[in-house]
Amino acid sequence: MPNQNTQSHSQQSKKMTMESDIVNIILEDHKPLKRLIAIMKDSDKDQAERAEAFAEFAPLLISHAKPEEQTLYTYMKKEEELREEGFEGDVEHQLADQMVEEIMRTEDEDLWSARVKVLAELVEHHIEEEEEELLPDFKKNSEPAERMQLGQNFLMLKTKMLEQGGLDSPHESKQPSSEQKH
Repeated sequence: MPNQNTQSHSQQSKKMTMESDIVNIILEDHKPLKRLIAIMKDSDKDQAERAEAFAEFAPLLISHAKPEEQTLYTYMKKEEELREEGFEGDVEHQLADQMVEEIMRTEDEDLWSARVKVLAELVEHHIEEEEEELLPDFKKNSEPAERMQLGQNFLMLKTKMLEQGGLDSPHESKQPSSEQKH
C-alpha cells in the first residue's frame, strides 16, 4: 500500500502535469478574455466601461495569441491531421490583430462601438471553436509530453512578452468621440 507521501507526490505530479499542459493553459487564458468580451459586446454598457474593457482586452489578447501561434499552431501545421486547423487559427488571429489596430485608430464613437462589437464576436467565435474542436483534436493527436513541452514554451514566451512590454499594438488607443460622425 502506497504511503501518504507517495500518494501526495503522485497527486502533485499529476496536478503539475495538468497545469503545464498547453491545453489547460489555453483554457485558463481564455477566461479573462471571455469576461471582457461580454462587456465589450453589451451595448447597454456605457462607452467608458466598454473602452476600459477593450483597453484591458487588447494586451491580454495579444499576449495570448502570439505565444499560441508560436507553439500550438506551429506544432499543428506540422501534423497532417491538424494542419488546416492550425492555419485557420493563424488567419483568425491575423483578423483580430487588424481589428485591434483599426479600433485603436478609430475616433468616431459609433464606428468604434461597431468595431469593438465585431472584434468581440470574432474572438468569441474563435475561442468557442478552439475549445470545442481544435483543442480536442489536438489533444487526441498529441502526446502528453508534447503538450507539456508546448505548455512550458507558451508560458515562457508569454512571460517574456509581458516583461518586455512586447505587444505589437500601441498601448493606448484614441478615445472615441461622439462629435465626429463619418
